[in-house]
Amino acid sequence: MKRLVLLGWMLAVALGAGWGQVTSERVRVLYPRPELAAYAERVAREAEAALDLLEPLFGAREGPVVLRINDTVDVFNAYATTVPRRTVELLAPVPAGAVVDLRSPSVSYLLLVHELTHTRQLSFRERPGGQPPLRLGLATELSAPMPPAWFVEGLATFMESRFTPGGRLDWAFTQGLINALLEEDRFPDLADMSLYTYDAWPRGLTRYLLGVRFVQDLIERRGWDAVLNALREYNTGLVAPPSFAEAWRRANGRALADEWHDWVERERRRTAAYAEAALPRGETVVSGRDPVLSPDGRRLAFVRRSGVWVAARDGSGARRLAPVHPQRLWWGDESILIYSRYFREGDGVASDVFALDVATGRETRLTRGRHARLAAPGPEGCVYFVRDRAGEAAALGRWCAGRVEEVWRAPGGEHLVGLALSPGGRVALAVAHGGVVDVALLEGGRLRYLAAGPLDVVPPARAPDPCAGGGAELGTGYRRDRYQHLQPTWDGDGALLFLGDEGGVFDLYRMEMPEGRVTRLSATLGGIVGAAAHQGAYVVAELRGQGYGIYPLAPLGEPVRAAAPNAAPGGEACSETMPANWRAPERPLERASYRPWSSLKPYGWLPTNFSVAANPPYLGLELSVYGLDDSRVYSYRAALGYDPTLAGTSYGAYAYVEAGAGAGVDLVGRTAPLGFTLRGGAWPSRGEVVFGVVPGLASTGFWDRWNWRARFEAGPVWSAAAGWRLSYGGFVRAGREGRDAWGYLTGGGYGGVYGGPGSVWGLAGAAWKWGGRDLALEARFAGGTGTPVPVGAGAVGDAAALEARLRYWTLPRWRTPDGWLALERVTLAPGVHGRYDPAAGALGYGADLGIYADTVLFYMVPLPLGVRAGWDGGWWWRLELGPW
Repeated sequence: MKRLVLLGWMLAVALGAGWGQVTSERVRVLYPRPELAAYAERVAREAEAALDLLEPLFGAREGPVVLRINDTVDVFNAYATTVPRRTVELLAPVPAGAVVDLRSPSVSYLLLVHELTHTRQLSFRERPGGQPPLRLGLATELSAPMPPAWFVEGLATFMESRFTPGGRLDWAFTQGLINALLEEDRFPDLADMSLYTYDAWPRGLTRYLLGVRFVQDLIERRGWDAVLNALREYNTGLVAPPSFAEAWRRANGRALADEWHDWVERERRRTAAYAEAALPRGETVVSGRDPVLSPDGRRLAFVRRSGVWVAARDGSGARRLAPVHPQRLWWGDESILIYSRYFREGDGVASDVFALDVATGRETRLTRGRHARLAAPGPEGCVYFVRDRAGEAAALGRWCAGRVEEVWRAPGGEHLVGLALSPGGRVALAVAHGGVVDVALLEGGRLRYLAAGPLDVVPPARAPDPCAGGGAELGTGYRRDRYQHLQPTWDGDGALLFLGDEGGVFDLYRMEMPEGRVTRLSATLGGIVGAAAHQGAYVVAELRGQGYGIYPLAPLGEPVRAAAPNAAPGGEACSETMPANWRAPERPLERASYRPWSSLKPYGWLPTNFSVAANPPYLGLELSVYGLDDSRVYSYRAALGYDPTLAGTSYGAYAYVEAGAGAGVDLVGRTAPLGFTLRGGAWPSRGEVVFGVVPGLASTGFWDRWNWRARFEAGPVWSAAAGWRLSYGGFVRAGREGRDAWGYLTGGGYGGVYGGPGSVWGLAGAAWKWGGRDLALEARFAGGTGTPVPVGAGAVGDAAALEARLRYWTLPRWRTPDGWLALERVTLAPGVHGRYDPAAGALGYGADLGIYADTVLFYMVPLPLGVRAGWDGGWWWRLELGPW
């Protein structure tokens, strides 16, 4: 035990070592290594600038905002939460993908405006007439009720567009998506946009890209006060909030459904203008994105949601090669595909270079730990890639025969967001700088920009203006005067293709070398998201109402000139141009080593156990108080409870504390590949209260698509019945599974072994899905000593059991008008099972049927409510909450 405690102490120290912090008036920025100190100071200044804009809109603040830099994840994103405190976690600082929005001089500032809007809105708890919110000290009390998905993400996306020249309100991808959905009559309704479980195309993009347009329309026509008044009404529920539609009606006197209908009609008129200007598209050969033609032009590789596919050029014979999702796809030669992709490792996400054998589907990882993004093949079998991390200058790297070297380092403030190499080895880059993205050639260690400046292309309809109408009340904004030239692709050695957004949606352009003449190749409705060329022929992927469609493009061939300066629109409220070298104002900052103790005070309590029975009558209750430090490494739970059925103490009373480092002991603490726990006091165990101190180890992590969880604890405990004894227990579980929002296993499998005093048992399961989205077969095996898994009328116990269920989903969908309550589907699950008890030599069997109502409460809580009944030597039934 001493060794285990010593190991745990070393782990606890190691997990928190090296953290530093930068503190300003309203912000604390935590960073994990000294090299990020300057970046942390920049983040602090930009967060203060964002709060200068946001705090007057939402009113008084409560406490500082914690910003935590996570450099173990190479994915561009950030997460905001208000539990236990207002916190934003920042991941990679620059996107890596084919189609992005980089029209703000500082992408991190745009991201902070978005996430800090979340922290302000999700903690806005005001009620009508200034009524104070009810405060009981609950762990979740700082959070206001969660509004519908379109509002939460739409509002944050509106603010990122309102206070920077970028943002997704007038993003070309947003317009193209709306055009495609309306053209094919697949536009989501108000309930679709409200539900966090909505999984039809365009899935998660719905709440951001459609949400921002709807929010902008409401603010333009009703004003900012209408939004705040609706939130105040939404906060009036005691146990659950009213529907947001009802809150909007109470606050503003008009049905939200009518507002939504009027907004869609306005979008429909805008789409009609795009449809009139668009050229007919070619016949779709296959669904997917990121098309790339083989060197001989006979085969087509592309990406779907299910992974990388290859087919003949006409789309025939399509087959999946691997369930992976590249950032961009290339042919290395006739037999190999080259790409970089994200790879989950431990508690982080790496980006590295991979090669995929087209014949066998075997994937080979070429780099490790290089943070390699946007990989593209070059001459002589080499692969080039981009490295762009927080606190570092962007760099171009090269892998050759297992050797990795840096080729070139970009000047400060320039980010590499696109990469392509010609057959002759010429390097083309898409470079984000000063709020624009330009295509450039790397020649002699220097960048030569091509077609720098916007092209003279006029959109068929004007995009929504974040400063129009009620949007002007929010203060000064910036002109919408930025452009993006993305995804460079070579057409031989003498011409370069790229995507431009000047026409309102992304279209394809071709630049001839060395003259620099630019020709527009497409005029589309949905916008081009990927293109490939071979001997003067083009294959493109366009946004469609059901996803992406790939087809041969008949080129438009329209010459394009550079646009006149200052041609972009800008109203009075959005009259300023954000400087290309914009920097947040200086603030008093203090840099210091991070000490977790000041943030470890309790943040709230929750009931964690409740038991009741009528015969004999009794009531048991446990309450827990939680604490978590700002790095999320150190956490604890202090529990106090009683249960009259427990032996060993008066009334079954008990109290204990469980603490951990990297073990997620509280509600939201971080888990690590190796963490430590320590439990001390008196707690329930096997029907009695025991006293002691028990250390333990915990592990949680990922290896690409695999996941694992493990925990082991052992230590001396004392009880009135047995005196001193060794208490021990643990489990190991691993899997590679997919689950839907309600927890149903939809593919893959898992297995685990669990044990403790007098009990060792195992559980394994797998699922196979076919017939589209509606039918699945799931099987599981359980057995050992004291197996608590229910099969039939009771638990497996000391037997071994095999169970199979066929699941069929029906869609009798019923929803309230805006999705506040929803019955999304009914699941029918007939099953059969058999069990063998080796001690008794008995074999049993049975059959049953489960019926589940897969519901969603308050827009975001998926809840499968079911009843299962069957025969197993006798008839039985039980209520069930959730699947296996």
